[in-house]
Amino acid sequence: MTLVAVAGGHTNLVDWLWVAAPLALLAGALLALWRSGAPSGRGLLATPLSRIAASLQRVSGLPAWCAGGLLVAMWSLTVAVVGFVWDVAWHIDFGRDTELFTVPHTLIITGLLGLGLAALFSIGLATVERAGTAWRLGALRIPRGALALGVLSAGATLGFPLDDLWHANYGIDVTMWGPTHLMMIGGASLAPLALWLLYTEAGRDSGRPRLRHHIRRNLSLAVVIGLSTFQLEFDMGVPQWQALYQPVLIVLATSIALVAARVAFGRGWALIAAANFVAARGAVALLVGPGLGHVVPRFPLYLGIAVVIEGAALLARRLGVVSGALVMGLGIGSVGLATEWGFSQLWGSHPWQASLLPRLWVAVLAGLAGAVIGTALGRVVTHRSAGVSRGVLLAALAGVIAALAIPVARTTGPMTAVMRTSPAGPAVPAVNRDGLPSPYQRVNVDLVVSPSGAAQGADWFELNSWQGGGLELSPLVEVNPGHYRSARPAPTGATWKTLIWMAKGDQMMATAVSFPVDLQYGQAPVTPRAVQTVHFVASSSWLMRESHGGAVWPAVLAYTGLFGMTAVWLALLLIGFASVSRDSAGGAGTTRLAVDDERALRGRRATAAAARVG
Repeated sequence: MTLVAVAGGHTNLVDWLWVAAPLALLAGALLALWRSGAPSGRGLLATPLSRIAASLQRVSGLPAWCAGGLLVAMWSLTVAVVGFVWDVAWHIDFGRDTELFTVPHTLIITGLLGLGLAALFSIGLATVERAGTAWRLGALRIPRGALALGVLSAGATLGFPLDDLWHANYGIDVTMWGPTHLMMIGGASLAPLALWLLYTEAGRDSGRPRLRHHIRRNLSLAVVIGLSTFQLEFDMGVPQWQALYQPVLIVLATSIALVAARVAFGRGWALIAAANFVAARGAVALLVGPGLGHVVPRFPLYLGIAVVIEGAALLARRLGVVSGALVMGLGIGSVGLATEWGFSQLWGSHPWQASLLPRLWVAVLAGLAGAVIGTALGRVVTHRSAGVSRGVLLAALAGVIAALAIPVARTTGPMTAVMRTSPAGPAVPAVNRDGLPSPYQRVNVDLVVSPSGAAQGADWFELNSWQGGGLELSPLVEVNPGHYRSARPAPTGATWKTLIWMAKGDQMMATAVSFPVDLQYGQAPVTPRAVQTVHFVASSSWLMRESHGGAVWPAVLAYTGLFGMTAVWLALLLIGFASVSRDSAGGAGTTRLAVDDERALRGRRATAAAARVG
């Protein structure tokens, strides 16, 4: 038997049905809306928009610009999430692509462009309906959420050509934490907040009651998933950053999204949002894992944290807004996080270790800050004042930034080892990605570490094997002080990359067991030897072996784009929600929008009736 390397691209024509089917679904939905709408005779462009608007408002009870924007944007986010998880799993299993427009890449870019289409669709519907939006530009009527959504889409889409430029200059860094990757991920991750803003603008209790419940449930789910996307490398088992980042990211996602759902919609909504998260992420995991044949993402549970939020909200119901938020945040960062600790032992790729405990104060900080933001967000979404002063809100934002910045550090320390490998099975003929012979064989690994305590108290110390058609993790078990053996044999040869990986606090170090030759990047193979002395270096040098130096200007452009766009995105969202909050406090703004939209609907019905009589 000869093992053949998997191609670096997606060339199976059947896979492209994953692109064609969602496009056909969206086109069919828009066509059905157009066919069921009443003609208005307004002109070549306005007529189809007006017909669609009539259908949307009739079916949903929402202003057409809100219903249409939500419809297209939720479709776009679903497409982008499937493409994103599929793409990360594919890279872990098989390494870099040989083509730009793979099926997952196409799904991602389709989703990002779809968010822009949703923004334009919403603006177009508001304009033809002459809706009383708060923001206008000449004849254009611009909903706040639509503007934010459009800018989010533009910034995220800009990341795509910048990503190609980045890789052309610095090699293929297979990580979702590169600046251009974060631009694309960040835009899509914040988009659900723009949709929440769009829905809030439609007015208090807008939409038909049953539909209103579904919209709230889906928007709450979208916010939870959006804020959870940054955890994906931890879910996949190949995190590029220290272990502390995972609980911090979990706490931030839940303290903002689940708290906002509970504050906005009342008792039980934190649990509803968390349960929907488990169902949605479970469906995607089954699709990408068993369905498409890739590594299964092991996502967090969130249900224990949701229970804590519900209990803390009841305990704090007689406290002030900020005090109640802090009670929920403290519960998330303590009892809530303890439930995730237990779940990591059952399901996590890297179960949390006791050595993590002294550093979890950072997660508590994240919980306190995130809960304040989530509380303010939830109140504004339901047309109340934020209940949080500007100073407290700025302090919360600073707390979030600090919680994200503290785990950034990655260091190394003095660590060497005598490594022994022995065959655990026969050698099988195989080739690498360049088509060269690279026999496949499993090996046992024995390691004597110096200094002997260098790996004690590690967050993980393991054999990590990937890009050979899957992902395999094998813990290194200490049999004597400083003496470790692999729990399972590790694959070598073919296209497999196998390294010994140690994470201990901010120390992230690795050494190679087996790597294939890489002709494109001029990298020699690393082959297992019976006995050798190895040196541990920064793990990123092995995890992203293809990356290399280059000209400075692409990096300046990429990081400027990332930080600049992030600042613009957050500013637009803050301005939009602050504007809605002021309108709600004045008792006019969003109500006026609903009244104007109802007047537009009556006018369109009168026009259609006159046309029928004529």
